[in-house]
Amino acid sequence: MRGTGEAARTRSLRASAARGAAMAEKRPPRPQGTALIYDEAMTRVRLLWVDPECAIEVPERLTSTYARLCQRGLAQRCVRLPVREATEEELEMVHSPEYVAVVKGTQAMSKKELQTLAQQYDAVYFHPSTFPCARMAVGATLQLVDAILTGAVGNGMALVRPPGHHSQRDAANGFCVFNNVAIAAEYAKRRHGLQRVLIVDWDIHHGQGTQRIFENDPSVLYFSWHRYEHQSFWPRLQESDYNAVGQGPGRGFTINVPWNKTGMRNADYVSVFLHVLLPLAIELDLTLALGTPRARWRPRLSASPT
Repeated sequence: MRGTGEAARTRSLRASAARGAAMAEKRPPRPQGTALIYDEAMTRVRLLWVDPECAIEVPERLTSTYARLCQRGLAQRCVRLPVREATEEELEMVHSPEYVAVVKGTQAMSKKELQTLAQQYDAVYFHPSTFPCARMAVGATLQLVDAILTGAVGNGMALVRPPGHHSQRDAANGFCVFNNVAIAAEYAKRRHGLQRVLIVDWDIHHGQGTQRIFENDPSVLYFSWHRYEHQSFWPRLQESDYNAVGQGPGRGFTINVPWNKTGMRNADYVSVFLHVLLPLAIELDLTLALGTPRARWRPRLSASPT
């Protein structure tokens, strides 16, 4: 019986691949080139007080990644795109006007006021440059969406900071201020008329902010693989488990792959990609794929894909 089940899964995967190949033949040739967006201005934000939980969110998370791309000769091969700040209207595609106003107000706050505000949220800090840097992180992501969907490039990467996938409609969370990838998905739908968007979240942590934003939305498939350890790993939420699949009309459009063991490597990620993510993406014929990369500068997190 086990052999029969494996054979059936193999046939199903081959059929999905065949459908994908057939669809690919009907599509026009894809644009060439990979875009890269990076601006050192996003390194201005840093922790101004002692907080062990937030101490790892440092500018070097951004600069070290860019330096590695340059060392490998990859940055030089990319199409460079300019950075812009997102408008408040664009931020409010996902976030409430009240929350945007709170973050905007941090520009004029003292160190003590910033620390007091940060204590209202979980694992986050603020800086007088948080608002412009966070707007730049969103704007860079939207620039990339525009470049891909207008055919200027085939794909790309935006190196941005602060990160975004933990932030929610009304709250900063887990180093994240504005939800860059969620705003990008909404922007793609509203500005470019996309009907279906895939978000692949491969950070070591579950992006509960992005999941909550789209849990009722069937136009966005949210896919996350993350360290879980039976709900003992941050953010330690039951909604990060495999049985959280969305709600209402969005039911079935949230897919979580929670790792309950540590030490996952390339083979584990490739297996999930080929047997779970790829068949879903092919079946739904998704128009745009947005990715949230895994954390860097965090050797203790016990996952090692390359």
